[in-house]
Amino acid sequence: MLLVTEGITTDHLREVYADPYIARVGHDHRAFSPVVHPCAVYLSAWCDGIFCGAFLAIKNSDLDLDLHALLKKSAVMVSRELGKAFLAWAFAMPILRVTAHIIQGLDSAKNYCLKLGFKHEGTKRQACMQSGVVKDVYCLGMTRQEWDNK
Repeated sequence: MLLVTEGITTDHLREVYADPYIARVGHDHRAFSPVVHPCAVYLSAWCDGIFCGAFLAIKNSDLDLDLHALLKKSAVMVSRELGKAFLAWAFAMPILRVTAHIIQGLDSAKNYCLKLGFKHEGTKRQACMQSGVVKDVYCLGMTRQEWDNK
């Protein structure tokens, strides 16, 4: 049974941010650590009672949420279903869209979002640095209408 629930324990949050598979999404100018902010909400992802990782939603405005998947490598086989549950949680709110920012070179993350139904909306050129290399950031989005039509 797959489950995505709002909230996360301190131990699970530490586990997520210590996982090298998940840490690959980090970049040089922002510490790869939990986001503590009133606009940030973590959700825990579970499969058959086993912790699979987390999702992070950051409210940009009353209309838009930034979504981040922090799933463990062991969850790859169920990641799409977990992602759909996360999107259902997001679109249960009165928002109009969700956004995902993907660093150049993270092709599996970009493909994951595209398979969930996100559309490529643009590229922020030279927007971040990973291991001293300047990279672009892809902006992907999904509207409420696109979600409702799935």
